[in-house]
Amino acid sequence: MKYCISICVFICSVCFFCCEARKLTLGENEAIRVYTEFYDGYNRGMINKETGKGGLVDEDFDATSAIVINWHKYIERDSTLTSQLEYRKVFPKSSTWEVVKGKSLDFWYRDEKINRMVLKGLTPNSVYAFRVKNNGKIYHFRTLPTDLKYNSIKLAVTSDHQSPQWNKYAHNNAKMVSLIKPDMFVMVGDYVSDEGIISEENASRWAKYLDELYGFNGGYFLYSDSIGGELFTNIIIPHVAIVGNHDNGDEHHIRWPADLYAPKIIYPKFTPANWMELLFHFPFKSEGFYSEYSPEHPNINEANSEEDFGYGGFGKLSFGNYLLLIALDNGSQNWEGEPDGNLLDWEGNSIIDKWPWYKKHHSDVRQDIWLKKLLEPDNGLSAGQNYDYIIPFWHRGLFGPARINMSYKNRGILQYWLPILYRNGVRFFIEAHDHLYGRTIPMKISDQHPTGTYLKKIYYSPQTWHFPRSMSQKYIDNYFSVNCLLKNDTNEIIGWEYKGNFIYYDPKGMRAFGYGGWAAGRRKVGDRGAGNAGWWFLDETHGGLAFSDVESYHINIVTISDEGLLTEAYSTSQLRRFKNNERPNPIHSIFWDRKNGEWSDQ
Repeated sequence: MKYCISICVFICSVCFFCCEARKLTLGENEAIRVYTEFYDGYNRGMINKETGKGGLVDEDFDATSAIVINWHKYIERDSTLTSQLEYRKVFPKSSTWEVVKGKSLDFWYRDEKINRMVLKGLTPNSVYAFRVKNNGKIYHFRTLPTDLKYNSIKLAVTSDHQSPQWNKYAHNNAKMVSLIKPDMFVMVGDYVSDEGIISEENASRWAKYLDELYGFNGGYFLYSDSIGGELFTNIIIPHVAIVGNHDNGDEHHIRWPADLYAPKIIYPKFTPANWMELLFHFPFKSEGFYSEYSPEHPNINEANSEEDFGYGGFGKLSFGNYLLLIALDNGSQNWEGEPDGNLLDWEGNSIIDKWPWYKKHHSDVRQDIWLKKLLEPDNGLSAGQNYDYIIPFWHRGLFGPARINMSYKNRGILQYWLPILYRNGVRFFIEAHDHLYGRTIPMKISDQHPTGTYLKKIYYSPQTWHFPRSMSQKYIDNYFSVNCLLKNDTNEIIGWEYKGNFIYYDPKGMRAFGYGGWAAGRRKVGDRGAGNAGWWFLDETHGGLAFSDVESYHINIVTISDEGLLTEAYSTSQLRRFKNNERPNPIHSIFWDRKNGEWSDQ
């Protein structure tokens, strides 16, 4: 009898300690904020097979089966529990809970930890649950399908929040996104204008941004939905981050030596440990490339340098064979090709004379080479053959209607990016930066001079600044003029030419959609130097449009299906209709018919 009692006591003790261990697996602190991102290991290319350097090795999965979970949390008494979570699949079939341990980073200037876990081997087109506290709040995320046979995919796109506070437009835009319940939220740069500076104020700004969207108590991007007849709560809209010019560097843009209206400061320091890289996995850790300034660069801000920071702000996400999203960084790494030693600073001084290190350290990683290898690999199918849709994003717009559209800062886009994107079937791409709304006419890119046209050099006439007296006419000729295509019979501008690439109207061509509608202050069309040589691409008779009034505080919904791509823009005035489940009135509704290869207004 005593033996039986002893066995029972032992079993109960084991059960008690097992229960206690189970209870303490995740700790007692709830997440402050939780957000997800997509993860992709497929075809990330450009690794040097001889040295093993230059990028991350390709893996055999894409973004339909891998997710990044970010959760911010106060430190547990047992600090090893701070970065642990448990997850399981809950639809269409359920699995058992599995505990995993992620990576933990300090949230600078805040008594919080940023925890990050990459989950691979997930089932596409499924719902997963996870939690970060013992018996705590359960969150859900959805993996995307491997094809569009029975599904359409919806992207909410916006840019340029750029405010430490949230005004009514930011709140209303976020509310509309939450009601639409898209498959991802793509923010095309300029989040809170931190300028790369690691400060307490910027820490608060970023916490505010993330709290409004993904906060534990009432973040806009946590919603409920019925899936397969079952109600799921706290479904998280995944965040896709694109780098803007105010999200990097130290004191504004790190590219200012080439900017005529730069302030009278020394060349800004490069900050390898920046807020974007701290808070988001994509695009920085998705490819593994160090940014164009290597760690030994002489202009590194050592005060803001940390181990395992300083990666390039560009990358891609593959979803089956139907969608390739490409994030390119022209906000901080906005030149391609070999460095131009002829550039002058805002006072007309030679860049090479002023900063001798510039030529050597200009471009450790060139995005144009990476893009070429991504889209047109040496072996295998091109991306145009492999994907139904390729959608590129970058912040600083070549076709922005408020700025100098074809200044030297953006010519790399026309020379290196647009031709290869066009020949791989891209017909829709996203820009930002101008704080207003714009869309171009459909455009063709060709190396053949179109018949019935001639070339003429046309100069920009800046409205808000003047060329320095020391700047030579030769320099202005080289960097502030555009070879424009004009019709022989009417002398009308119909396009541009740059280094053998002609871009001009074609009803079946590619279109740029310029977004700047989240919350930043409005600008007027043309008030930053845009105009003359650039107005042809906004021609309303061929589908172009630009405006900057209150309606240009907006969100954009891009829906892709087997049939085609639908892009719609909504101003915050439509929030009431979304709330009432009424049909909203879009600013535009434009459809790309994939099978017939043509644009139409809906």
